[in-house]
Amino acid sequence: MIPKVMPPLAELTVLVTRPAAQAAGLCEQMQRNGAATIAFPAVEIEPVTAEAARGHDLIIFVSVNAVAHGVHLIEKGPTTRIAAIGKATAAALKETSLPADIVPEAGFNSEALLAHPDLTLPDGAKVLIVRGSSGRELMQETFTARGFIVETRDVYRRIRPSIDDATRDALETRWQLEGIDVVTATSIETLHNLIGMLSERGRALLRETTLLVASRRIAEAAQAAGLNGTLIVANGADDVSMIGALARWRTRARAA
Repeated sequence: MIPKVMPPLAELTVLVTRPAAQAAGLCEQMQRNGAATIAFPAVEIEPVTAEAARGHDLIIFVSVNAVAHGVHLIEKGPTTRIAAIGKATAAALKETSLPADIVPEAGFNSEALLAHPDLTLPDGAKVLIVRGSSGRELMQETFTARGFIVETRDVYRRIRPSIDDATRDALETRWQLEGIDVVTATSIETLHNLIGMLSERGRALLRETTLLVASRRIAEAAQAAGLNGTLIVANGADDVSMIGALARWRTRARAA
């Protein structure tokens, strides 16, 4: 008899904290791999008004949300190159009239994009960064230090969702009685929002729960916030990276 092969995420319950519009895809993929999922958005994306942009040598989109809320503002010139901070952002751009020319193979963050060998520009080049408000300044500072003319377009902002006590209490009771094995966090802001949305009971549960994060920076923020559970660090915030990291951790845990 051929032994039954368990799906890689079987018997795991995962709390997915992405924005509602983006949580569905990750939940579906995790379910296909055997996990039970609970969608609990800890961040909402709100578009903001921004001016149109033209005449840039390089345009960088820092997230899928930057594409969704900013691509309509961009007029690409004949020599303009488009850069995406990661593969999920590149996939979003592929569905528009602005496919990415430059995408990091791994890392999926500002550092990885800045280190890309094709990210070369002539002196005095104009760079546009399409992003959310309150984002990291590393790219802007780095390009400015290299002597380029840098502009930004903040096309969305992240806000903490409002939650009623009944919804919060139902989640925390489910967590306490039946358990949640893993909580996701794809940004520092999402992590901080989640902590603020929970009661002291929920924060106590979170402190001991395994956390699946999209970068080392988020892992460091979790440790600084006093979260003591196991940290699983993915190579990026896209579905493939998050599920892959979780599946590898699960396989190692079963073998131990």
